[in-house]
Amino acid sequence: MALTNMAELNSKFLGSTARVPANFPSIGIATHHVWKVLWKTEDNTMRDFLYWLMRSDSFLTHCSYFGVGTTVYATHGKDVERFEVPKELSFNQITMTRILNLVSEMEGYLQSSLDLLECKIQTLFHSWFIDFNPVKAKAEGKLPYRMDEETAALFPDSFEDSVLGPIPAGWSVVTIHDLASQRRDIVNPDELTTDVPYIGLEHMPRHSIALSEWEGCEGLQSNKFRFNTGDVLFGRLRPYFHKVGPAPVDGVCSTEILVLEPILDVDREFLLSIVSGEHFVNYVSGVSEGVGLPRTKWSHFNLYKLALPPVEIREKFSELMGPLLNIIHESIHQSRTLTESRDALLPRLMSGEL
Repeated sequence: MALTNMAELNSKFLGSTARVPANFPSIGIATHHVWKVLWKTEDNTMRDFLYWLMRSDSFLTHCSYFGVGTTVYATHGKDVERFEVPKELSFNQITMTRILNLVSEMEGYLQSSLDLLECKIQTLFHSWFIDFNPVKAKAEGKLPYRMDEETAALFPDSFEDSVLGPIPAGWSVVTIHDLASQRRDIVNPDELTTDVPYIGLEHMPRHSIALSEWEGCEGLQSNKFRFNTGDVLFGRLRPYFHKVGPAPVDGVCSTEILVLEPILDVDREFLLSIVSGEHFVNYVSGVSEGVGLPRTKWSHFNLYKLALPPVEIREKFSELMGPLLNIIHESIHQSRTLTESRDALLPRLMSGEL
């Protein structure tokens, strides 16, 4: 459990609680800002109930009430222990605890599926366009691994020299600017209704293209960028945090986020795979400007060179990867539905009112 508010743009971090997964591989180390909860009960249902109770707003409010400090706002373990809990659980509280456990399991399953899908997309992209495995196989007179003859026929069987070194014959050297444009559709917050989705850097996960978090526009004060579903969002502030992904909804975002749209729709999956890759993120992080808060900008994207295959190969890649991205988007919305169900139950947990 967090004893301080030291977190990235998250005012509710103080008192936030997480549970170590059952399959955690080894012993971990926590900082002095984190409190380890030691149970005084052997009842697993009660333990689960207390865990979910500590995830509720009432518990966060309790921790905030006892918080002290200026720069670092913190609470003490003895004050956390003042939070009152029932000695015994009602039938409804037991039922709600089990439902919350089930929701958590389903969220875990969805997250595992998302991780697997992201891995598949990056693995295929790396094989085709970084390692050039299909070209290497054909150069040796072999059919590329797990590839049908029709797809294999799209790839050459030799390499040619370029400024990047050897690249597949017939491919060209381009930059990101040849594939995409920056969308700078500036929106004044006064033009927005509160239900328009807003994505800030704080909503974007690190090292994952599944952008499952957003909120409404209530309280926004500065101009934002508009984006459409499928546009690629790239966090430009401290780009080494690796916050990149396709927009799962229409909405607006912070101006610390670059909105990219492919020039050709067929390049949507190809573009996403490039700019979300480790190599590209490391590159723009290296050329970003600023010391304390380094930022990349759209002009930096024009410095990154890559080997571009013929459109037929990009179409095939889109044909294979498009459905996987659609599943990711569907899973994001399913996950949000589960989160909404969980958040609706948590305030009722203490009273046990269904």
